[in-house]
Amino acid sequence: MPKRKPHTKIIGGMHKGTKIPYKPSETIRPTENRVRETLFNWLMHDIEGSICLDMFSGTGALGIEALSRGADKVIFLEKNKELCLIINNLLEKLSLTQKAEVIHTDSLKYPLEKLNLIFDIVFLDPPFRKDFLNSVYNKFSKTKLLHEGSLIYVESEVGFEKNFMSWKEIKKSKGGQTSYSLYRNES
Repeated sequence: MPKRKPHTKIIGGMHKGTKIPYKPSETIRPTENRVRETLFNWLMHDIEGSICLDMFSGTGALGIEALSRGADKVIFLEKNKELCLIINNLLEKLSLTQKAEVIHTDSLKYPLEKLNLIFDIVFLDPPFRKDFLNSVYNKFSKTKLLHEGSLIYVESEVGFEKNFMSWKEIKKSKGGQTSYSLYRNES
């Protein structure tokens, strides 16, 4: 019997059931299906027609889920070149390349202003135990990448201290060692 390849699935929208393959590693930790389902229930009235940023894309599951559910555009930022190729191939297979851009880069160093976009929704699911989230918040607070009311999804290890002054937490939950929250930009 052939060994099953690890994958996660799109759980809603027009591409529901699509498998997203990945190689397990210390840095790849796809958002669990039940967590993604909760997140997209939170976003159900905001996702249609939105412009999104999947800042630490990994498998691309969050951004592809957003496209499957009606987002107009998703920018994927990912440091791992192989993961970028996997995301690009999947976007091509699903005929979503017109609505997406995959950028092979270090998310923390990439000049986001260069995109000339204001994001409605941002997905932040960086590698755990690296303290990237506060750096990302500082980066956003120095730019005009969000409008008042933009939504920011943050996934982190339980107990991580966040200092998000102008982002108001509006939803939160946790499962196992993972904490996840939805914030609204208030500046």
